[in-house]
Amino acid sequence: MEDKVMKLLSFIIGIFFFMFYIVIIDTVITSHEGSFLEFPYILLSIYFFISIFTFPLVSIEASEKTHNKHFLIKNYSLIAAYLMSPIWVGSKLLKNRED
Repeated sequence: MEDKVMKLLSFIIGIFFFMFYIVIIDTVITSHEGSFLEFPYILLSIYFFISIFTFPLVSIEASEKTHNKHFLIKNYSLIAAYLMSPIWVGSKLLKNRED
């Protein structure tokens, strides 16, 4: 039950990060007369959209591995996990495929 709650909470946080990204990038782009759906920004948008769905898996695993460890970037670990989650899940899938 606790894993489901944590995954749901991580999913909601992932949606929040994605919406925050859209607001920030839209503010930056509209000052240059463009859209976040144009070429360089669409790749980031797709990457962060994928992060919404991979973040719940990574956040639980990362919290188990980093329990009782102190990092310099402890305050930013949630954001770092969100940014790295597609890469983390992709590498896990490749490792499982090779085994």
